[in-house]
Amino acid sequence: MLGLCLPGGGAKGAFAAGVIYGLYEKGMKFDIVSGTSIGAINGYFIYTENVRKLKELWINIGGNELASQKICGKVVDNSQLINNLNNLDDGTGDNTDLYVNYVNVKDNKLREIVTNIKGYNKQLALSYIKNSSLLPCKINEEVSFEQLIRTFDSKEVFDTFKEDVLNGEYEGYNLDGGILNNNLLSPFIYKKVNKLFVIALKKGYIIPEYILEHYNKDDIVVIEPDTDMKPNDTLRFEKEFCEDLFYEGYEKATNGERNYWKCQKV
Repeated sequence: MLGLCLPGGGAKGAFAAGVIYGLYEKGMKFDIVSGTSIGAINGYFIYTENVRKLKELWINIGGNELASQKICGKVVDNSQLINNLNNLDDGTGDNTDLYVNYVNVKDNKLREIVTNIKGYNKQLALSYIKNSSLLPCKINEEVSFEQLIRTFDSKEVFDTFKEDVLNGEYEGYNLDGGILNNNLLSPFIYKKVNKLFVIALKKGYIIPEYILEHYNKDDIVVIEPDTDMKPNDTLRFEKEFCEDLFYEGYEKATNGERNYWKCQKV
């Protein structure tokens, strides 16, 4: 059995998509997938057996529709990405477990919810993925998506969010799973796999110690980008940026055994 963990990272998920596509071309299929935020979105393509369409999404992302989008409120609207998933063929979903996580705000506190969407109807499954990828970012005045990209700073956003939670402004919200846990590895404790792949979205990724209590080091492969990421890259859903990251990931997965297994081993 093979497992795949897809951490969150917004537009940086283009790298993971390239790796997924390259591994798919090699004939690799995953029995258990976990995804946080953009990882949940990429994971849905695997779950519904639409990996070929994953490439179409990432190399064609951006354009007038995204550039003209206006943002205002307490979250960054992710409806366009979810609509892309809604338009996919349903697939069977019979052969792959897909675990996603999101954060529920209750009594001014955050709690992580983890769900396996296998067997769920499409509407319910996509509601969990929407929650997992709904990024908090309080914006009091309407701005364009391009303006938001230029000013976005993930640390500042999350510091403000923590204060807003304590003040009750997000009570009842379901939000991005990466707020509490950007490495959804717990499913692989209860459902052991023979080989566990992690597609990291930043350099220097470190596997949590609690996973190493359940797996030998040789059973875990971390594939990470060479590109240095910046804080505002999370929302940089621009065609050139995403296309470059996609092909960087694709090359990692397909450029022969030498480069493929050069992916960091823990």
